[in-house]
Amino acid sequence: MINIIFSEEYKNHDTGNHPESIERIKVVNNLIKEEYLKHNLIEPNIADKKIISLVHDIEYVNKIYDSIPNSGFTYFDPDTIASPNSLKSYLLAVGGSVDAVNYILDNNNNGVFFCAHRPPGHHAECNKAMGFGVFNNVAASAQYALNSGKFKKILIVDFDVHHGNGTQNIFKNNPDVYYASSHQFPFYPGTGSFDEVGVGNIFNCPLPSECDSSSFRSLFRKNIVDKIDTKFDLIYFSAGFDAHKLDPLASINLDDDDFYWVTKIILEKFANNVPIISVLEGGYDMEGLYHGLHNHLKALVEYSDE
Repeated sequence: MINIIFSEEYKNHDTGNHPESIERIKVVNNLIKEEYLKHNLIEPNIADKKIISLVHDIEYVNKIYDSIPNSGFTYFDPDTIASPNSLKSYLLAVGGSVDAVNYILDNNNNGVFFCAHRPPGHHAECNKAMGFGVFNNVAASAQYALNSGKFKKILIVDFDVHHGNGTQNIFKNNPDVYYASSHQFPFYPGTGSFDEVGVGNIFNCPLPSECDSSSFRSLFRKNIVDKIDTKFDLIYFSAGFDAHKLDPLASINLDDDDFYWVTKIILEKFANNVPIISVLEGGYDMEGLYHGLHNHLKALVEYSDE
C-alpha cells in the first residue's frame, strides 16, 4: 500500500488556456479514484512561510504572497501564472510534500508516498518563478528532511523532460543531496549539460531530440544508475510525464512502460528498505499523463508490497 497526498483544491488554480491546466489534475484525480482508492489517501496541509523559506528567499516568498491578483491573472514570467485562488495550491503543494516527511518521522516507517500536486516546482529558483512553478516542492521537502537530522543522504531523481534547474541550483553545493536528471537537451530551460556536476552530487543525463525507449534506457543506465554508488536513506522522484511520445511540449518518444522501467531501476539499485517520496511535475498530454503516471505508481506499489 502506498500513501497518496492529493486535494481537489488544485482545481481552483486557474491558468486559463495554458498547458499546465486544471485538466491535468482532473486526469490525475481520475486515475487515483479508478485504480488506487484502496491505498491511503491523505489531504495535504498548507505550508507556512518558514517552511517555504527553507529553500526560497523570504523577500521572494513575500512578493509571491503580495502578487496574487484579486481578479484575472498575474504573470510571474511569460509561462507562470497566478489567479485569485492560486496561492492556496502553491502552499498545499509545498505543504503536502513536507507532510510526507512528517508522516515518515512520526511513524518511524519506510513508507511510499506520491504527492499529486499542482503546479510543478522543479524549475522554481530560490528567488524566481519559472516554468509554470512558483515554489520548489521537492526541494523544500528534501531540505526539511535533511534538517530533521533523520536523513543523512538524499537522492532526487528527476525524469521530467525538462531539466530541473531550480532543484539543481538549490542543492549543487550540498554534498548530502544528490540530484540526477534525464531531460531533452538542448531544450528549455537550457541547463543540464554533462559538465554541471556540483560538488560531485549532480548527475545529468541529456537526451537528444527524438530519443526513443531503447536509447533512453541505455543513456539513463550509463549516466545515472551506473555512475552513482552512494547509499541513500531517502529517495525522491520528480515525476514528470512530458517525455511521453504523445506530449506536445517536447520531442522525446517514451512509451507508457518506460515510466515503470525508470522507477523500477532506481528502486532496485538504491531503495534498500528506505522511504520514497514521489512528487508530480510535468505531463501535458492527458493520455500520456494518465498512462505514464499509472506505470510509475505500479512500480511504487510493488516496492511498498515487498
